[in-house]
Amino acid sequence: MNSNSAHILVADDSALVRDILRQALQKYGYKVTLAKNGQQAIDYFIAHNPDLILMDADMPILDGISACTQIKKLSAAKHTPIIMITAFVESKKIDSAFVAGVTDYITKPVNLGVLRNRIHYILQAKRAEGALFAEKEKALITLASIGDGVITTDADGLVEFLNPVATKLTGWTNLQAQGLPLNQVLQLEDEKTNKPIEFPLHRCVKEGKTIVKLKNYCTILVNKETDEKFAVNDSAAPIKDRNGNIIGVVLVFSDMTKSREMTNTLAYKASHDSLTGLYNRNEFKVNLENLIQNTALRDKEHALLFMDLDNFKIVNDSCGHEAGDQLLKEVALLLQNQVDEKKVLFSNSVLARLGGDEFGLLLECCSTESALDIANNLCKSIKNIKFCWGDNTNKKNIFTIGVSIGLLPINNQIINHKNALAMADSACYTAKNTGRNNVYIYKNNKKKPADKNIQWVSLINKNLEMYDGFSLFYQPIVSLQGQYNLTNCYEVLLRMNDVEGNNLILPGAFLSAAVRYNLMPSLDKWVIQTLFKWLNNNPNHLKQLDFCTINISGYSLNKEFLNTLLENISISEIPPQKLCFEFSETTSMSNFSEVFNFMTHLKKLGCRLALDNFGAGMASFNYLKRLPLDILKIDGVWIKNLVNGKVDYAIIKSINEIAHLMQLQTIAEYVENQEILNKLYEIEVDYAQGYWVKVPQSLKTIITK
Repeated sequence: MNSNSAHILVADDSALVRDILRQALQKYGYKVTLAKNGQQAIDYFIAHNPDLILMDADMPILDGISACTQIKKLSAAKHTPIIMITAFVESKKIDSAFVAGVTDYITKPVNLGVLRNRIHYILQAKRAEGALFAEKEKALITLASIGDGVITTDADGLVEFLNPVATKLTGWTNLQAQGLPLNQVLQLEDEKTNKPIEFPLHRCVKEGKTIVKLKNYCTILVNKETDEKFAVNDSAAPIKDRNGNIIGVVLVFSDMTKSREMTNTLAYKASHDSLTGLYNRNEFKVNLENLIQNTALRDKEHALLFMDLDNFKIVNDSCGHEAGDQLLKEVALLLQNQVDEKKVLFSNSVLARLGGDEFGLLLECCSTESALDIANNLCKSIKNIKFCWGDNTNKKNIFTIGVSIGLLPINNQIINHKNALAMADSACYTAKNTGRNNVYIYKNNKKKPADKNIQWVSLINKNLEMYDGFSLFYQPIVSLQGQYNLTNCYEVLLRMNDVEGNNLILPGAFLSAAVRYNLMPSLDKWVIQTLFKWLNNNPNHLKQLDFCTINISGYSLNKEFLNTLLENISISEIPPQKLCFEFSETTSMSNFSEVFNFMTHLKKLGCRLALDNFGAGMASFNYLKRLPLDILKIDGVWIKNLVNGKVDYAIIKSINEIAHLMQLQTIAEYVENQEILNKLYEIEVDYAQGYWVKVPQSLKTIITK
């Protein structure tokens, strides 16, 4: 609406006045409709819905004030301004006109110039009011539609408005909350201490500036009936009038509950063993290192128990990995219960599964005598375990096991966690060699107990010199989105022959010794040279091969090994794109510059590159973007719980989608059943690898398939 298009209804019983007003108003650019009395004005208003009414107060049939009263009862006239034309100036008459809904009045005889200005400003005010109403409606709809909670207060902190999200989170309706103090409606508490947090509204008002993220991941306590809690990020900003005076505060808070739960889940899985729920080796080493450094400063004594189960291999080999896993869970539960019962003896403890059938227990502020007592009790408790396994009661096998424990007093002579674990491991080995199911306290004397790793080192060196000391195995990697083939893609695996040459030894048994005594580069070199020779000798297989993946150890990331690797690739007849080199996530994050250097050289030759165990250490996607990768292998810790774990499903789906956005192919490891395979197909992961697809087999057998 503007002055040229505004429609004005003129109601006056005088034909002369009507004509004068019509001519003047049309001259000013207004459209004019004329009425002779109040009743006609009502009828014309209903018919034409004018923008403004000029109403004579004294008319026959129906006077102007009565007509005004009836018009204002119409919903369409709610915001229509009415100017009363009157010869009366008594206050009662004027008051009754305003009560009837008149906007303003002008006296007779009418001054046309004054009338013109008055109409102009009233219509201008009407336009401003309409625009303001529209903006308010937009604001209210916006506040009702956004996903964040919004609360506004006056300058004294009394609630004026809650949007629907704020209502849902706080449990207060907009009507219930209005006029209440903010801290009564918005009940915040600290996530760790559960103590109430008072929102610093007065600080926001006093400082006159926005306060962002008052408390990361504090919780908002919903109404008294549900006590449901939401993790939130909140911010507040002052509301100012046109003169800069603060008239209130707007608080915006985001529901971070799902994000917080996922963060907690990721942090938990990065620090805990997925099978037993205990801390994992990495977290144990962090706690051990902190304790050692604390000991050096405060000169306090602590204890480390290194535990290795006796006869576990018998259960695992005779009943399978499922039985072995169940036994490890039962032992972990027993250890946890025993530790919880003994906590009165020491201030803190850390229990972890270090890998395989090895466990570690860190006892803070615990004397050697107390630690020995605890260790002996653990030996007795584990010895009393009767582990049953079988399909039914008649065919159940019953096993007894034991535990050998190395006890290391931690004092200011211990250098670091590596030194401590080596000593405790050595003491555990002595305990196992002196009868098993007992405790040996580490003694730093010249006659050190034999290190079991030395035996492995001897065997590794011996087998490296033999033609058939090691064997290459393969595990198929099958496409979930294309042709299902067990020989086109696979991961190359290493196995070692025992002394007699009759049995194969899995890497888990000897790799720790190879790492400790710097033999990993020699093993990696043997794998590369043997695999390349085998592929060159089998051209038909090489022709149909899509790619094979080869693991590169973090301990081989040196210039000498890189030169050897590049030379072997250059002189071979293997197309580089058929070779995919895997680097673990942990290795890549810990040795980023070295891994980046290796990848850059291999990429130039045309080789494929994969990041293995992605998700195990919560790697930064920023690092992921910087590596010239082709393939992302999703860690099995997420895959195992894919079927029943909603968080695991969401994480795998997110990783897969991000990988595809980065033009990377994805491989899911540890696929152990058809249900997992179906879920991976649903998520659109590219490849699958695991025992359900195929168990590892000798590389030599692939030619016959």
